[in-house]
Parts: sequence; C-alpha cells; structure tokens
Amino acid sequence: MALMSDADDSQDTLPLSVALCAGERALDHLGCVLRYLSVGLVDQAVSVRLLGIDPRIEALTLGPIQSLVHEPLTWPWSGKRTAHIVEVMSHQPPTSVHALTSSSYELAASISEAFDADLVLQVSSLADCDRLAQLKDKRVGCHLVFSKPLIAILEGQLGITPDHIELVRAGILASKQIACFANPDRTPAVLCTAPFEKGSGIDQLIEAIAILGNKGHEVLGFFLGQGKMESALRRLVRQRNLSAVITFAKPLGDIAFAMQSADIFVRPAAKSCFDIHALQAMGMGMAVVTPPDTICDYLREGETAAFCAQPNAVSLAGAIELLLLNRSAAKEIAAAGREYVRTHHAMSVMADRAAAVYRRLALARATFAIRE
Repeated sequence: MALMSDADDSQDTLPLSVALCAGERALDHLGCVLRYLSVGLVDQAVSVRLLGIDPRIEALTLGPIQSLVHEPLTWPWSGKRTAHIVEVMSHQPPTSVHALTSSSYELAASISEAFDADLVLQVSSLADCDRLAQLKDKRVGCHLVFSKPLIAILEGQLGITPDHIELVRAGILASKQIACFANPDRTPAVLCTAPFEKGSGIDQLIEAIAILGNKGHEVLGFFLGQGKMESALRRLVRQRNLSAVITFAKPLGDIAFAMQSADIFVRPAAKSCFDIHALQAMGMGMAVVTPPDTICDYLREGETAAFCAQPNAVSLAGAIELLLLNRSAAKEIAAAGREYVRTHHAMSVMADRAAAVYRRLALARATFAIRE
C-alpha cells in the first residue's frame, strides 16, 4: 500500500485571506500599485482586506476587496484601538498579514500574532531597513522587496537569510504610446511630483528652468504636489519671472493622465526609497531625469533615465538641456524605460509572486489528509 499526500493537489485551492496594512502615507508612497496588487490578488483567488487610517482606501473597495479605516494607533490609545481592529476582523481571520510600509509593521505584527497568521513585511526604502533593524518580532515569514539593492542591504547589513526574502517588483501599467516629444509643435513640458517640502529639490528645479530660459530654451514646468514650502516656492517663481511658464497644482486622480501630456519627468533629489512616480513616468514613455539612486534599480543611467551628476540647479538644467537638444536620444531613453516596465514590472506578475509567497507560507503550516 502506497501512501500519498494531497498537499500537491491542495496547494492551488488552499484558501487564502490577506490583510494588507497600509500605514501612514502608504497611498502616496505606493499609489496605483496598491490598487493593482489588490485586484491582482483577487484574480489569484485571495480574499483581500485593506486596513489603514487614510479614508482613500475605501475607494479601493470592490467585491471581494474589503476596507477597514481605523483611527491612528497613537499612545495611549494604541493598544485599545489595535484590540478593536482584531475584534472587527475576527469573523474572517486572515491567513497572512502584509505590512506595506514600516509605519504599519507593529500593527501587522499584532494582527498576525492574534490570528496566528503569517507575517509579511514590505521593504521599499532605507527607512524601512532602519525600522527592521529595531523590530524585535522574529516571526516574520518573508520580506518582500521592490529592488535588488534592498536585498543586498537585508542580507549584508541586517543578516536576514535569502529564504526569508522575495523580490516582487512593483506592477505598473505600460502605455502603448511614447509621451516624450510626441507632439513636435508643443512647447516641451517638464513634470515634477516631488512634495513641496524642504530638501525635495523643487527650488533647484525652479532655478534650473530659469537657467534654461536664459539660454533660450522654451519649456513649461508643471509641479504636482503639496506641502509647507508651497508659498516660498511660489515666491521664488515670481522672483525669477517664471509665473508664465511654471504651474503649481495639487495632484488629483491618477497621475498617469498628466504624464500623457508631458515630455520630461524630473526627480530633483534622490529619496533613498521606491519612487512610484518615476516608475510610472517610465511606463508612460517619458524621459526621466534624476540624480544617481542607490535603491531604484530600474533607473539606469543612459538607458532608462538621464542622470544629472548632482541634485543642483546647474546639473539639472544640463541634463534637461541635453534632452531638449537631442530629442531622438530622449525618445530612445523614454522607449527603453517603457520597455523595461513592460518586461520587468507587469501587474499580473506582481500579484502572482505575492500570492505565491502567501501560499508557500500557508502551505508550510497546513496539515493535509493522507490518502491510500
């Protein structure tokens, strides 16, 4: 008599329910990736519940995708509020809890412990790595990372073993058209989505546009963001006589619509974290200008992006000027960026790999019947 396990047959039908913990500013950090991941997981037969303090997550509620907006977990109410979240979720306990940002690591760990669920932590920045170094919870089933440089940090600096790390690249929509200089009769448009905060580099980009204007280059600047420095930045624009060519606006809806009508996307400063907007710009076929970046491995000098040596006005103006003077080279970079997104950042692959991690962790702890 041969004994045979049903595990292989049950692997694909193992019921999975994941709680996606979207911490503070997770929607700003991940943007459309969160929506694509949620919908993709449903296609993988994974029940999804979104948790966060941002009311915007309710807009992602769709059929099997549920949302739970909770109050901030601030002291001295954090324990009571966490207990309430666990109570609300008790009628449908998750099999996996996935923290999308380091600000949700503690909540995810608490939910995971309450339901004996697998704990998955998303790592997308140096700040996340620093938080991991302080995290005392040793029950993390897997760390999901967006780029290979983050793997090197987790293994080399934090001592996390390769079997607890999975590369799951962010899924992004790739356009069928190249946005960069698609309309030769249109004044070139420079788009920036950096926050209006100190150190974001917006002031340097304003100075760069002034430099380009003094050299006779006609460009339009569109700054989609918000922050405490907005008044000071508007004042700088007036001082440089750029009010007619620079527009400030708050981002509304999908940023991809604005990218369809722009040519060059500028990251005035490297942020040491995953940059959803730079990746979206690549997917839309824009030419990306950025300082060197150690985290975003999809930004490749001269291939998928044009690098400026330093995050200052002169260097930014020089990189943009080269694209304005050589539009065919700019289009090549834009096309290569779009193709990179199409090849390495497919939305379906992101959900497939994430679901495979949940399934692998659940399968390792599941018990199956033995048949003769």
